[in-house]
Amino acid sequence: MKSPASKNAVIDAGLKTGLKVGGFLAAGLPSFMLAIPLNWFLVDKLSWNTSLAYALVLVFQVTINFFMCRWFVFKDRKEIGLWIQFSQFVTGILLFRLADWGLYTILVKYIGLYYLGVQVANVFIFAFLKFRFSQKVMEQ
Repeated sequence: MKSPASKNAVIDAGLKTGLKVGGFLAAGLPSFMLAIPLNWFLVDKLSWNTSLAYALVLVFQVTINFFMCRWFVFKDRKEIGLWIQFSQFVTGILLFRLADWGLYTILVKYIGLYYLGVQVANVFIFAFLKFRFSQKVMEQ
């Protein structure tokens, strides 16, 4: 049986992680709020291919999200150079974004789902994995 002190430590750690995940999602909100109209503009107004437009939108989001996470979420980050950390972050996150883009392309082009709906759904599908990776890069 766990002691009350160890139960409190587990609860405190869970609460701290939950707050950090919430902060991570909140930090991603500005780029997401810009990404939806950007994707719409590229596809509906400029007649870009949906997959190409979404690829550009993802690169845009990754860049903004790195700086938002660095400034507001992972304050206890390891002290390495900004550009080294940015390259580590971008390299790893782009793997998640490649999976995101692949799923988006399959669901939009081959299954026929609405492209903005898939864009929103993918945020939830990949959020926790991206959080864990970002935490590893920025806090180790």
